[in-house]
Amino acid sequence: MEKHFIEEGKIRSEIENFLRNELSSTGYSGIDIQKTPLATRIVLFVEKPPLVIGKKGKRINKLTKFLKDKYGIDNPAIDVQKVENPTLDPNIVARRVALALERGMNRRRIVYKALRAVMGSGARGVEIILSGKIIGKGGRSRTEKYSEGYTKKAGDSLKLVDVGSTQAYLKAGIVGVTVRIVPPDVVFPDQIEVIPREAEKEEAEEEKTEEPKEKPKKEKKKKKTKEEPKEKPKKEKKKKKTKEEAKEKPKKKTGEKKAKNSGSKKKKKN
Repeated sequence: MEKHFIEEGKIRSEIENFLRNELSSTGYSGIDIQKTPLATRIVLFVEKPPLVIGKKGKRINKLTKFLKDKYGIDNPAIDVQKVENPTLDPNIVARRVALALERGMNRRRIVYKALRAVMGSGARGVEIILSGKIIGKGGRSRTEKYSEGYTKKAGDSLKLVDVGSTQAYLKAGIVGVTVRIVPPDVVFPDQIEVIPREAEKEEAEEEKTEEPKEKPKKEKKKKKTKEEPKEKPKKEKKKKKTKEEAKEKPKKKTGEKKAKNSGSKKKKKN
């Protein structure tokens, strides 16, 4: 049984290497082999599916015949699927960096451009590692690491990190390119979120609602102080009454004088 599984693993690795070299221009990402009673389904994840299919399906038919004859796969059925977001696929990003290095471009400019593209697409973290004779002829082989964002290096949480690798063939030698990407929807087990209590929220809302109610009470008190001067006209009315009384008093005196004068005149006549 062990030999059977080992042989299947060898065949799978050979198929992956063959397809990676054959479909390098189409943005090859990976494969998924599913065995069924009727046929073996091989799913290809590619950036450009029309280039894999070819005109009238000629290229895909050649691939199925080759896999059947060389690797002895029973009734192979190839299904081509497009990668939704290629900048979040580590195999595609690594292949882009390798092709740019083979063209002779500056390595730092290439890597930083790739980091910005991956982080711009919403990834939580990225790490790109270059290992080999990076400088040129006569230089020793070394490794350079470029990272941005949040990544994991150890533990079970590494299973949540996508990893891709490839090689760049330069004049000085082979340079390995490995890319690690943390997808945007990943939640690590050590990630903690602090949720506030509902009671504190309710208290804060009550304080907000109570503050505007106190303001109109203060305004009413001010209005009462302003209404106090309305009592002054009452005093003025009292003063008017005293003046009228003062006017009426002399009238009584004049009447009394007239009575006295009339009485004096009657006495004189007598």
